[in-house]
Amino acid sequence: MAELRGMFASRTLRLTKQLEQVARKALARPELVAFGSARSVATACSVSPTTVTRLATALGFESFRDFKTFFQQHLRKMSHS
Repeated sequence: MAELRGMFASRTLRLTKQLEQVARKALARPELVAFGSARSVATACSVSPTTVTRLATALGFESFRDFKTFFQQHLRKMSHS
């Protein structure tokens, strides 16, 4: 998660306004991604499900499923800390 935050903070990753909107929401509320679908995340961010999937691939994930797994693992680590 720190790596994603670093990418956004340093602006090494250029995102459209909509992608940035989803990224900010995902970082602020990781449970949305960890326990949601691309559609539910999209609804929470007022974007299309395709935009959510585009963010996942822009960040280097193969699919939304991989993106979701990353957030699930992050939450597991946080709950055991």
